[in-house]
Amino acid sequence: MAKLVKAKKKRPDAERNKPPAVALTQPAAAGNIFALSNLVVTLAVGIVAFSLAAPQLLGEAKPGTEITLAALNQRAEALQKVTDPIQRDSYCIPLSAYGRALDRALDKNARIFVTGILGKTNVSKGGYYYFLQNHLFPRAMEISLDGHAVADGSFFVGVPCDSPDVLKAKGFDLMIRLESNGPQLIPLTPKGTPHE
Repeated sequence: MAKLVKAKKKRPDAERNKPPAVALTQPAAAGNIFALSNLVVTLAVGIVAFSLAAPQLLGEAKPGTEITLAALNQRAEALQKVTDPIQRDSYCIPLSAYGRALDRALDKNARIFVTGILGKTNVSKGGYYYFLQNHLFPRAMEISLDGHAVADGSFFVGVPCDSPDVLKAKGFDLMIRLESNGPQLIPLTPKGTPHE
């Protein structure tokens, strides 16, 4: 008995290697919703950014906010002409200028003690300590007589000392007393005496 084999029709090569067609369709409404929300968010961000930048770029300032981008550019040009860092700092941050001037005038090996930093009542004077510590580095600077001041939240805890004689006996060369009108220098040794 002969088997009947049905012959397959041969397709041309191009048709055989072609992947089957799949219809990918996306609902038109969903694409429009996402496009509209993206547009709204982009416009909102743009409006907020423009409203923040416009006064700076256009030179319009509200009372109390007189520093504009134009004014800052003028100030930057003026400061570029000042070559002395102390003089430049005096225009911007006077305490920084004070620290730089003291650094220039003080012996590099002087040991410094700063009073008036410790305790909750002296939190506002902490900035003086940080500026002085920054500008007088690498000199040894202490705020606690035992050398172990501890930051307790926003203030320092330690052993205070306001006696120049005690500080001199402990090997300090300069006492910086922080008072309401600013720092007062009390030289304890020749190394702690600022020179010009």
